[in-house]
Amino acid sequence: MSRLETLNVWHGTRLVGTLWQGGDERLMGFEYDDAWIATGSAISNSLPLDRKHWPPEDQRAHRWFGNLLPEEQARAALIKRLGIVDDDFSLLEAIGGDCAGALVILPQGQLPAQEGEYQPLPQDKLTQWAAFRERYALMAGDDPSTRPRLSLAGAQDKIPVLVKSGELYLPHGAAASSHILKFAVEGREAVILNELYLNTLANLAGLPCARTEMRYAGRHAYLLVERYDRSGIDTAKLQRLHQEDLCQAMGLARTHKYQIPNGPTFAQCVQMVRQACRPAAKSVLQLLLWQIFNVLVGNSDGHAKNLSLLQDDKGNWQMTPAYDLVGTVVLGYHPGLAFSIGGQFNSQQLLPRDWQAFADECGFSYPFVKRQIARLAARLAELIDSRCLQQALTDAGLSERGWRRLQQQRQYIDRQCRRAARW
Repeated sequence: MSRLETLNVWHGTRLVGTLWQGGDERLMGFEYDDAWIATGSAISNSLPLDRKHWPPEDQRAHRWFGNLLPEEQARAALIKRLGIVDDDFSLLEAIGGDCAGALVILPQGQLPAQEGEYQPLPQDKLTQWAAFRERYALMAGDDPSTRPRLSLAGAQDKIPVLVKSGELYLPHGAAASSHILKFAVEGREAVILNELYLNTLANLAGLPCARTEMRYAGRHAYLLVERYDRSGIDTAKLQRLHQEDLCQAMGLARTHKYQIPNGPTFAQCVQMVRQACRPAAKSVLQLLLWQIFNVLVGNSDGHAKNLSLLQDDKGNWQMTPAYDLVGTVVLGYHPGLAFSIGGQFNSQQLLPRDWQAFADECGFSYPFVKRQIARLAARLAELIDSRCLQQALTDAGLSERGWRRLQQQRQYIDRQCRRAARW
């Protein structure tokens, strides 16, 4: 594929600006279009409209756009499949057609499609991918112009799809998707069951979370997650909504998503949300409940890229629903919290003094934090084995055998809720 020096960034049919490659062919710069500056909104809290030009050496724009891309093994597999250079600009050029949020990144001279182009998702390709035999098989094809242009951040293999009358369709060009299809990491198939359980539990407990269901390709399970950055999913008027994760909002690279070694603290995330959201109280409370939920369920992967802000048509920001909720401690991943509680990263060794320090750092009163812990712990304890939750999971595609496989996760939450009474 020929390398382009510039790419256009679109929001619907409006040109937002231009992304270009610096002289070192590694860093990217960005410039807002004059018409967008006059009537549009800043695409990020870290890229305000009072500045038009963001050169490559500044790196802030590069970090923002680089955060749209897949990470780790998902990135490596995609680069291998596409046969392109491993740099952010080349990846955005190849797959920037359906990113998180509202922006579409296209080569010079190519306009965003007025109507979406979709094709049925081939079942054999889907089964091939779900069975771990060949990741990114859906990106195959001799003609680059016929390949889907799909960009979703994160380390887990995932693709955006359109769900219509229960069937899956693959978007082409700059067509919008309605759902995200997520696969298990090889050897970790239980992560699919676990994420379905926790996403469903969170919603029932009052923490807004992306609607999730489980399906199968052959014998292998995958998740179908409704996109919160889309409107009109149940109608014929699918629209993109703009969003950014907190790494983007804070001007950080994707490698700084964890507090250790060099990422933000939870208190800094709270401050970012207070500054960005108007009114802020609802979003700040949601952020606090998200962190408490992670502690109670054993999600040690609640990092800054798993927190996002959604922008309305007036440019105002609010917290998005939660996503990527996984009981990583039970599944055997790194046990340390992504954000510490008063300096303590072990969620099973927390003491009142840790929560007191946490409250002080974040600008909360300790009694207020204690009330939120008590309320959420009581609700989770009530729900974890309830018929209400079991029915919701059955409706979302979980089998009786799948419910039994979640016993260890349920027991972990029960123990944590009991510990919470001492916090």
